[in-house]
Amino acid sequence: MNFQKIKESDEVELPLLLKNRLVTLVLYIKEKIELGQFDALSLAQIAKDNRMTIPQLMEFGFTKANLVCHAVVVENEVLIQKLIGLDLATMGASLTEQVKAYLFQMYQHDLKQLAFRAAVQAYAWTWSVVDEERVTNQAMKLMTPIYMALHAHGFTHLDARCQAIWALYVRGLRAAALSKGSASDCLAAITPSLEFITESKK
Repeated sequence: MNFQKIKESDEVELPLLLKNRLVTLVLYIKEKIELGQFDALSLAQIAKDNRMTIPQLMEFGFTKANLVCHAVVVENEVLIQKLIGLDLATMGASLTEQVKAYLFQMYQHDLKQLAFRAAVQAYAWTWSVVDEERVTNQAMKLMTPIYMALHAHGFTHLDARCQAIWALYVRGLRAAALSKGSASDCLAAITPSLEFITESKK
């Protein structure tokens, strides 16, 4: 993560008509993923179901993996808007308490989307560089309140610490997916490592 390069917008340049079509495509993709039907779909079937042709999809780089990325970006934006502007200083007496309270809210949200979050992981391995940059930018947006809290408490190496905390967050979410755990279980799974990051300034 490099917070000096964070971008305000995660949108890609598309013609207006195609942007409108993309909204419908994303809803379709999310529904198919949640029903467990997306893996079996061909690009031809996706095009047909959305009254498009394969050349139309491919002209704008709409592979299955790319469409999944668009759906992930939309879901991430919901969480970003939910948490934007939170002041961690009001969420606990210590930095560790503040970060844990913030991550707990993230877990509560993402556990409601757990089937979707788990299903998209395989497609993330085949995203383009542009797709990966969009999702990474959103991760930085989500980590920004933590970045600010770390800075307020006099920590250094903020990018690296936020990268590590993000990796721990994802690890906790994976633990919940495997064990059907709660937000508290997610947090408990990463707490020892999280405390090391938020309590040691070395």
